[in-house]
Amino acid sequence: MYFSPKKHILSDVILQVAVIRLVGACSSGVMRIIMRRGGILPDMTDAAVWKMQTIMAVVTLALSAAIFIRAILMIGHNLKIVPKEDRQELARLQEEVFGEGNSALPAETIRRLLRIWLVILFGAQLMYDFSSEVYRRFAADLAQYFIDTTGGTGPIYVSIYNLTHGFKYQGMLIALLLGSMMTGIFLDDKALKSASVLIAALFMLSMAGVEMFTLRLGGENYGIIWSSVIFHLMQTVGLIGLALYLRIRYHGV
Repeated sequence: MYFSPKKHILSDVILQVAVIRLVGACSSGVMRIIMRRGGILPDMTDAAVWKMQTIMAVVTLALSAAIFIRAILMIGHNLKIVPKEDRQELARLQEEVFGEGNSALPAETIRRLLRIWLVILFGAQLMYDFSSEVYRRFAADLAQYFIDTTGGTGPIYVSIYNLTHGFKYQGMLIALLLGSMMTGIFLDDKALKSASVLIAALFMLSMAGVEMFTLRLGGENYGIIWSSVIFHLMQTVGLIGLALYLRIRYHGV
């Protein structure tokens, strides 16, 4: 059974969730700058900043789950209209009548992909948020052992931080790449599969072979870790790009 080729369920859901995540990430970053840089709330403590970011993460997760569940329930409701034993026959009839004008994937396959992405963008994201907090505490404790005479942490800590930082993102990135790869397998799309492999290779290279880049801005130095850059681009711009690609390239996905 196929939906109308004008429907874009999977791509719309991924796009909506990606935009929510991008807004959440930007809002969290802006709040952190305001609270810690002497803006509106200059006396905000680290604990208060952490609580605000946790609230933002929870809201983002809840909205993401709601969007996915709504789409999955909608497909389930539409599938119930046609008895299960008649769906394959209806799909064959649609293929004969509409040919290439059909959706790229049947409704049941789209529902499976939605479930896969729900596990990734809710379940895996929840685990990532938890492990990120554990890593933050680890890095903060580790820094205490490398404080030098100037009050900084010194090059040894920076090197350790750079080399281990990629492990913070590794699990979530694997989940995102698996989702992209599975989508490519269902659609038999070589571009999606190749892009997943390329991003994985770039991430591994950034973990092992690229040193931290220091950017001086506004009189202060900011360390840029390339594994972090790749990950955050993948989970925001990458997801938006995936959704737009699916919407433009495939009917009804």
